[in-house]
Amino acid sequence: MHSMFTRVVASAAAVAFLATPGTAAALVPDDDGQIAARTFRSGDQAAGDGALQPMTREMSSAVRPEEKITAAARKKLTASGTTDFWLRFGEAPDLSAAYEISDWAERGRYVTETLQAAAQDSQAAAIADLERAGVSYETYWASNAILVEGGSLDLATELAANVDVTQVRPTVRYALPEPVGATAEEEAAAAASTSGIAAINADDVWALGATGEGIVVSNIDTGVDRTNASVAAAYRGATTGHDYNWYNSAGTGGSYPNDANGHGTHTMGTMVGGVGTAASSGNEFSFGVAPDSEWIATNGCADLCLDSSLIASGQWILAPTRWDGSGADPAKRPHVVNNSWGAPLSTDPFMEDVTGAWEAAGIFAAFANGNEGELGCDSSGSPGSRAATYSVGAMRANGEIANFSSRGPGQSGTVKPDVTAPGVGVLSAVPGSTKLERLSGTSMATPHVAGAVALLWSAVPALVGNVPETRAVLDRSAVDVGGTAALECGGTAEDNNVYGEGRLDVLAAYELTQSMEFEATQEPSVTGTAKVGQTLTAVADGAAWSPVASLEYQWRRDGKMISGATNGTYKVQPADAGAQLTVSVLGTAEGRLPTTRTSAPTAPVANTTMSGGGWISGAVRVGNVVRASSGTAWPSGTQFTYQWKADGTAISGATGFTYKPNASKRGAKLTVTLTAKRKGYDTVRKTVGGKTVASGVFSGSVPRIQGTPAVGRTVKAIAPQWTPGRTRTTYQWKVNGNKISGATSASYKVPSKYKGKTLTVTVKGYRTGFKSWWRTSKGLAIGKEFTTTSRPGMSGTLNVGGKLTAKPGTWKPGPSGLSYQWFANGEPIAGATGKTLKIKGAQYKKRISVQVTARRWGYATTPRMSERTSRIVPSHVTIPEGGLWAAQGGTYTAKAGSSLCTWERLASPTNRLGADYGSGQRVATVKSTDWAFWSEGCGTWTKYYPGMVKARTSTWSNGVWILGDQLQRGTYVTAGPSVDGGSACYFAILKETTGNRSGAHVIRSGTATEPMTLTLPSGARAFETAGCSWKRVS
Repeated sequence: MHSMFTRVVASAAAVAFLATPGTAAALVPDDDGQIAARTFRSGDQAAGDGALQPMTREMSSAVRPEEKITAAARKKLTASGTTDFWLRFGEAPDLSAAYEISDWAERGRYVTETLQAAAQDSQAAAIADLERAGVSYETYWASNAILVEGGSLDLATELAANVDVTQVRPTVRYALPEPVGATAEEEAAAAASTSGIAAINADDVWALGATGEGIVVSNIDTGVDRTNASVAAAYRGATTGHDYNWYNSAGTGGSYPNDANGHGTHTMGTMVGGVGTAASSGNEFSFGVAPDSEWIATNGCADLCLDSSLIASGQWILAPTRWDGSGADPAKRPHVVNNSWGAPLSTDPFMEDVTGAWEAAGIFAAFANGNEGELGCDSSGSPGSRAATYSVGAMRANGEIANFSSRGPGQSGTVKPDVTAPGVGVLSAVPGSTKLERLSGTSMATPHVAGAVALLWSAVPALVGNVPETRAVLDRSAVDVGGTAALECGGTAEDNNVYGEGRLDVLAAYELTQSMEFEATQEPSVTGTAKVGQTLTAVADGAAWSPVASLEYQWRRDGKMISGATNGTYKVQPADAGAQLTVSVLGTAEGRLPTTRTSAPTAPVANTTMSGGGWISGAVRVGNVVRASSGTAWPSGTQFTYQWKADGTAISGATGFTYKPNASKRGAKLTVTLTAKRKGYDTVRKTVGGKTVASGVFSGSVPRIQGTPAVGRTVKAIAPQWTPGRTRTTYQWKVNGNKISGATSASYKVPSKYKGKTLTVTVKGYRTGFKSWWRTSKGLAIGKEFTTTSRPGMSGTLNVGGKLTAKPGTWKPGPSGLSYQWFANGEPIAGATGKTLKIKGAQYKKRISVQVTARRWGYATTPRMSERTSRIVPSHVTIPEGGLWAAQGGTYTAKAGSSLCTWERLASPTNRLGADYGSGQRVATVKSTDWAFWSEGCGTWTKYYPGMVKARTSTWSNGVWILGDQLQRGTYVTAGPSVDGGSACYFAILKETTGNRSGAHVIRSGTATEPMTLTLPSGARAFETAGCSWKRVS
């Protein structure tokens, strides 16, 4: 029930910077295919709920484990013995709902949490296997993969038996080609083009007032030199610090932006650079396409473009973190990411799941198409060659295609590149210099497109996050290029495998968006009363738009999107109280930009009234605990405070859910005032009860006679502790049930006249406010004294679940019968009258003794009491953490604290019966037929016995409790997630604590994002919560 940091699965294709000239190191190709991702919480919801299902490791019947290991992985594992390799997992989660989320922060959070949940589900079994194997690994959620470090072929085969694992493949490390400058002829031509700015008409868009302001760009590259004045001012962390703005994924730099290579600084400068001086000419140039955008960066290619670094970078782009990798926040993700790297001559799907997630999150990604154009057609490189990516070719300053610019087609005949931009002699920033330098390559062309998107989005906010529409605008506005050279690899002047859709023109793109705007729109309005429980209606008419628009609705609370509120009507919720509501309509029509119009806000939402029941539960008498029960008729999530009163007067300090009347309240009418509060409702005070407080009633065991009831001997009455304690005690000795005159003290000397009769003692207790109460001891026969007796003893183990055996001692003459009574802290244990005692949870922390009573005809019935033991300790039956253990059947508890505890029940090495995870107290039931039990992060498991603790009326934020023993049954309320602004908390009512993989052990489960009321039924065994605390209200 918890978020994991994750990385992603690697490509086997060569990854290289796409600045020309340069070639990647020769590598062994891999046989890769596109994969995706699934979901997990161990057995937490029933299958019928459509919820996440428990992990399972049975082998797929369709694919054998060895078939999942790629040829390249098998070759590397066989040759090396042990090496790093990747595990890739199943179907990718559906992210389509993200496209309908307009709020930037919520959209990013939805994508991130959906991917994390999918990875947590599908990876859990493999993680458990890796923990047992003691192998180091790193997990990734953005691509749903695990990097196994130093694994063997045997381990890879074992892991591949997991049905969720779809592929085992090797890691790849690539060489970094060195970019070089352009020729003198190319530099001269480029100088006239103002470093590409004029070539794409970016300066004309500046003249319209759009310069990239409000847009954040990024790159995955060698890093960025933050000390270079030409780019430093645009760094988002310049004033806020490096958290969320810089990620050293390669581990080669520091905690601040740096670039030992120069490639990343150059590409970033093309996107956001200001004014700089060319090193060759000394002339000043405005060289950044979107100079008022801000930038953040990660150095995924600082160390030979490692696959793991690239995927870690891609994940960070989705949810930037602090510089140390903690505190992921999707709201801080960039709008645009430049990728001037790739695998030459490849259509490998590396990173495609990550780039798909970027698009779902509203991030525009631009990819270099490759520098292998001199090899002719079919020379595009991955990921740019993939149909799902937007790739960029390179052209000269005069608009002609660069010789090195890779040609299409790409994957499955897709036209590649998508568009062409300046990539020869491009002037931009470099590390360690105040001067600008010129470089060439599709690496240099790609940031022109990334910067153009930033420029366009700042000019047309309606396009922000709409990646498909932005691509369409860039394509339709690009300058078509025909002729023999353009069509040499197929296509038309409008779309070919040399120029793609044509030459990038950001001014034409902007002008196209203006022609795509609706001629007329209409702001919606809202009718109805802004009050909790009332229904509001959006008044909007798509026919009033020109052209006629199809409308989609989104209701908002104080400007923030209300999840799921997408109909034309909206029922006002308690969470809306005090807020102003609006409705936005998104108008769409063919050939038009999707356009949003928002209504005027309503008045602040007013509270409504609420009502409910209440009564006092329990016998209203002195010394008895009664409860203020509120029932279930109040709105879910209603919180209560209490004030107990006697005859209408508040009782000082009596403000809890329970109250125990003392003697001074006897005869008074007891009431309690419940103050009910719930956001969205007017506060209600309700007084219930009114019964007269009756006299209290004692409870306790019978007294016993200590000593030998033989003639002439003195015996003593042992009066047990009663509840509550007596303030006065009287005694009455009896023989054969008749009172003995004057025998009213705690001791009694037996006279000869009562020989052969039965002696008892009656103890009577008194206390102010309580009815007097008497109890009579068991009778002892008066007779001769045994000549020899000794104090009894016992043997056994002094732990819960242990067994004690009484040693009756020596008796002469031998008794005709012995009886036993076991005691805990001096009180008789009900039913414990045998020679042996099985220690139960109720005896935990108590001292045990045993009384042996001897009987023989003609002799006095003689009891003898053993010494008390030391205190009873918890069960000695435990399960250690880690490893596989054949555990004794039963229920076990562990104290995980803040650690994430994961446990599994196994039927065999490859068959999981049940599992669960979470923090706080954990509970697991092991069956005697289980093959093994495994856990991690839980600490030692101790066998559970009922009665060891007093049942609680509230929970902590995280844990599992056994109902009726550790937690009282009843109705509980939570205020919602324990962390302000935290995600929804989880709860489950469990029939059993086996973690059953079918989910059959779950009676009900769900999440709470706001106050909620829940009744724990009588048939439930346990209650689990993660992220919410609960307290009993009825």
